Amino acid sequence: MIKINARRFGKPDESGKERKKKRNALCGVAVFLAIAVLVAAVASIGVETAIRHRVVTGQEETWAASVASYWGGIIGGIVSGVLSFLGVFYTIRYYKESDAQKERAAVQPFLLVEVGDDSIPEQTRGFELGSVSDDKEKTKIINVSIKNIGNGFAKTLVIHTGYNLGGLAFSKVIPVGNCAYTSLVANKDKLKDGLSFGLQYIDSMTNEYIQEYTITAKNGSDSVDIESGYPQLLE
Repeated sequence: MIKINARRFGKPDESGKERKKKRNALCGVAVFLAIAVLVAAVASIGVETAIRHRVVTGQEETWAASVASYWGGIIGGIVSGVLSFLGVFYTIRYYKESDAQKERAAVQPFLLVEVGDDSIPEQTRGFELGSVSDDKEKTKIINVSIKNIGNGFAKTLVIHTGYNLGGLAFSKVIPVGNCAYTSLVANKDKLKDGLSFGLQYIDSMTNEYIQEYTITAKNGSDSVDIESGYPQLLE
């Protein structure tokens, strides 16, 4: 039997194991609450049975009233205990997720894509945004700069151009304040309506993001605008 160990970004890929841990944790909480309620109910029935055997004949009315009060206190205590437990559980979970978000924000990159100027070196490799015409008059090559204006370095993985499902390999490490360069090849007619592409990258904590961009031709001009979206965390 062959055993395959998957690795991602130099670390074992344990995404399935993490999801399983979360499910197990929630199941553990549910089982614990169920057992606690069951134990409380059994103990209460045992106490009630023991008291019932000691009730003197003629005191049944007093006993009925006391039992109603007795079970009301038990049920109320169980409900309040369960609610308190759930409140503490979700409070801890909320602060844990909040701390994780703060840690991500401290190192999160932001890749700003802009149309390149004359100072950008000529690119030998370009990425086609969808289908491109063979007619050079209808094709536009756009040199772009990808500047990291975030809080930590970004390692780009792929560019999503709509040409294939998994994206096209684009491996660059972009420190804060630095740029990477590439070019985009597009059909001029389709640029009028706007074309979208995306960059997928990771930060220093191997959190993975995708950031989307829209490139549109200006009215009555041969130049284009690029609108940058915000990074979206990929779970």
